[in-house]
Amino acid sequence: MALINIDGDPWLSDLDACERLSNEIQSQLVARNREAHLSREYSSISGQARVRLKQFSSELEQLNKKLSYISGSLTAAEAERRQRQVEALQSKLVQLQRQFSAVEASADRASLFGGANQRLFDDDDDDPALIRPESSYTVQDLRSQQTRILEDQNQGLEALSKVISRQKVLASQIGEEVDRHNEILDDLADTMETTDARLNRETRQIGVVTVQDSTWGYWTIIGALAVAIIVVAIL
Repeated sequence: MALINIDGDPWLSDLDACERLSNEIQSQLVARNREAHLSREYSSISGQARVRLKQFSSELEQLNKKLSYISGSLTAAEAERRQRQVEALQSKLVQLQRQFSAVEASADRASLFGGANQRLFDDDDDDPALIRPESSYTVQDLRSQQTRILEDQNQGLEALSKVISRQKVLASQIGEEVDRHNEILDDLADTMETTDARLNRETRQIGVVTVQDSTWGYWTIIGALAVAIIVVAIL
């Protein structure tokens, strides 16, 4: 079946959009790491990154479904190439989710233990005017945050598991294809050996016929001379 026109292909446009979104999320995570934990800017960037991660996951899922729908109009090589591109983006999603969750967990630990350590070693704790406000995070907030982090990690692991399963299926299909090609090559080698033996036999037969044809004239001349000698002797 013919490959669809690449120019203006909606699927390729969606693929480019997913790649740009992943790059934007990566840039946001880098920018967030430069901000102080629990600062307003840090919280703002973190919220935007979380929303974009969910958007990235949703768009990537839609992209994979569209590929399954249009795979019948693609060549096998083109469908496999596009599937590898989707799997690369799925791996990128898992990496971004882990990076996001790791920094969030670090920030939570800092907010949980930072205030206690500061009050423990501050020499001015006895002065009420110098007591610093406690963190706005409660135990319930931290538990919710940890639950959300675990859910994100589970989603990332599930996506990674699907990618690995898909690669395992592709590897099995490639192995079967290689086995079939080896069988074809073996049959071709046997056919070539049979053809070569037949050519050698035919060549030898042609050589025998050629030798026989070359001596037939001599025998004819010898016979004619013998007849002439007999006639002369009689006369």
